[in-house]
Amino acid sequence: MDDREAIEAFVNEGAQRAFGETLHTEGDVLILDGYWHVLMRVGDNAFVVRNEEAPIETKVFDQIDDVLRARGLSRVATDLPGITTLTMEKASLGYVSWHVWATDLAAAEAAIARGLDENSFLESGIGGDGEYDKDYSAEYHGARRLAGLPTSLVLTVGLDAQQEERLGAVLDDCHFITKKLGEIDADACCSLIPTLVLVGATGQQGREFIMQVRAAACGRVIPVVALTPDASTPLGADVGLLAVSDPSTWVAPIRNLLP
Repeated sequence: MDDREAIEAFVNEGAQRAFGETLHTEGDVLILDGYWHVLMRVGDNAFVVRNEEAPIETKVFDQIDDVLRARGLSRVATDLPGITTLTMEKASLGYVSWHVWATDLAAAEAAIARGLDENSFLESGIGGDGEYDKDYSAEYHGARRLAGLPTSLVLTVGLDAQQEERLGAVLDDCHFITKKLGEIDADACCSLIPTLVLVGATGQQGREFIMQVRAAACGRVIPVVALTPDASTPLGADVGLLAVSDPSTWVAPIRNLLP
């Protein structure tokens, strides 16, 4: 089916599993490009649409809006209380901004409240220290494989274009997203659900970013590789690699941290 048909199946038929050209369904979540959560089902007539720029050029946002309007729904709010909690349970994401679609605001709030009541993790999924620590990396690895896409998503932060190009050539079975230091924060990093984060940490900004990632919820399970002037491993990183070396020499330690 095409992407619009996948959206219609998700919204109108309650599909739990469907594949379009760039979309696929995993339970209550519609996923773009194999890993990027774009639409989430909160109730039969309540949905949330991601309020962030997609990682690829796409028309699915317009198609989603059309399908939701045809169902008689409208955008009633953005980032209502409780959505982040549901997002953690349904999609294992941290904070992500969402537009809320429903018949009206009261219906949206009621659907979110029902979702919170129904999700058992609020009582039983929290560890003894009060933190929700489940590792969903295997599920996302499998979702990308089912979608026929590279199973490992490597987020690089603070690398120069030449390093990125040469690393991509030797890790051609991985999907890369590239960001500059200061362009992305730890919460946005987590929302991408990377398999591994590679950080240019030759300066203080890079080392601070590593600590921010480690402090975020996803940072407990996502490996972080640091590029440093002397191959030392800064606090919060799993591995330190020599920043000025040939990127091909980074492949073995990076692969050791991939699923």
